[in-house]
Amino acid sequence: MRIVIDLDRCFLAGECVYNHPQLFAFDDDNRPVVLVESPDAAALQLGARQAAEVCPSGAIALLDE
Repeated sequence: MRIVIDLDRCFLAGECVYNHPQLFAFDDDNRPVVLVESPDAAALQLGARQAAEVCPSGAIALLDE
């Protein structure tokens, strides 16, 4: 699994950062960045799925590697 954020779709709600700070953070421009692009731990993968599901803009994608 690889986590990708489409910054063109993102409207900076911050749900990913606030709910899953182990996976996402804000950069210097307050845009979300992925901290762990390819999570291998089950808990991180679950967090990635949850973040993708609740992203209000649908900007988070989970890609098969």
